[in-house]
Amino acid sequence: MRSLTTRIVPFLAAIAAALPASALAQAPTGGTQAPSGQPSPFAISGGGNALLGKKVRFRGAVEPRFAGHAVLVQYLDPATQAWRKQARTTVEPDGTFLARWTARRIGQFRMRALVGGEARTASASPELPLTVFRPAIATWYGPGFYGNETACGIEMTKELVGVAHRRLPCGTNVAVRYGSRTLVVPVVDRGPFGGKAKWDLTAAAAQQLGFTHTDRIGAIRLAPPPPAAQASR
Repeated sequence: MRSLTTRIVPFLAAIAAALPASALAQAPTGGTQAPSGQPSPFAISGGGNALLGKKVRFRGAVEPRFAGHAVLVQYLDPATQAWRKQARTTVEPDGTFLARWTARRIGQFRMRALVGGEARTASASPELPLTVFRPAIATWYGPGFYGNETACGIEMTKELVGVAHRRLPCGTNVAVRYGSRTLVVPVVDRGPFGGKAKWDLTAAAAQQLGFTHTDRIGAIRLAPPPPAAQASR
């Protein structure tokens, strides 16, 4: 067993934003090795969601010996596959830190924290998934339409779980966030028409989300699975 002076203190991270945490975005759970080949001095856990334009907070704790060291919060740019800095803070004397970042792009991101300064000498945490949703007004529908065919050629039933959108292709998968719940659903119909609403939830989808009246939700179009995944279905 390691001594108290060499035991690694876990890094406990959580994202607190307008919406509670969820594991919608998936990321590797294994630890990241430091450049020297030694295990990272901290680990990362959990995941989270945020609304576009809202503050995201990253909290953590490392061994107090890292007090005064810089902590960089980064995301992996999908276009360049390079890690880009989004926030910077400093480890407090007790080993804790807090970094804030404003979510300015919708999407699913792979985040990490770096402690120690320069990337070539710093130790990186394992990755943290973050999904940033676009806020929008939504309604729900169903009663009065059961038995009819939707614009996507699907029978409208009490059990149909999906959303209506004016332009997205039928079958497009969309992640919808309301309160503390997230639901991945396909586009099954056209609408809503009139008013400020951008989305129309089927009654079954609304019920699963606890959505009972016209309100603001978070929504994001999900990328289709790779061709290999589609072929294996």
